[in-house]
Amino acid sequence: MNVFRRSAVLVVMALGVEAGAQQAAPVASISVGARVRVIATTIRRDRFIGRVDSLEAGEMVLDTAGVRRRLGFEMGPVLVEQYRRVRIRTGAIERIEVSGGRTTRSATIKGALIGGLIGAALIGFGQAPEVNPTAKDFLKGAPKGLAAGLVVGAGVGYALGGEKWLPAEVPR
Repeated sequence: MNVFRRSAVLVVMALGVEAGAQQAAPVASISVGARVRVIATTIRRDRFIGRVDSLEAGEMVLDTAGVRRRLGFEMGPVLVEQYRRVRIRTGAIERIEVSGGRTTRSATIKGALIGGLIGAALIGFGQAPEVNPTAKDFLKGAPKGLAAGLVVGAGVGYALGGEKWLPAEVPR
């Protein structure tokens, strides 16, 4: 049980450091070639993510099929050309963010949490006896699974990574 408590304290401390480290980011500017994430709910509920192909008066064109890599593999391009380029009126943009590059911290923490929970459940339930299992039997194996899951989940989260998004000013 002591390992479980220590792991929980470490996770809570890591989340506290993550929340405390966040500050108001400066407003970035948008230019042609920048990778952006656009929220325009009047056009579509999902976010538009892509490279700015052109900026014209009152309109922005995004190329959503840029080359992206995940775990060393290229993610395939959009197969239908008409959906590759998206025209968005700048008046319809509610929020726009520019990519600040690759990040691994939040993905590593998220992976560790998910991996720890899955590991604790798998080993805890897997090591319980078939006949008359009790919570005490589960708690015997859960800390080992939690520790293994934290390590494996953190590794997977780090490998997957994520993208850091900075607030930007809507081009007019």
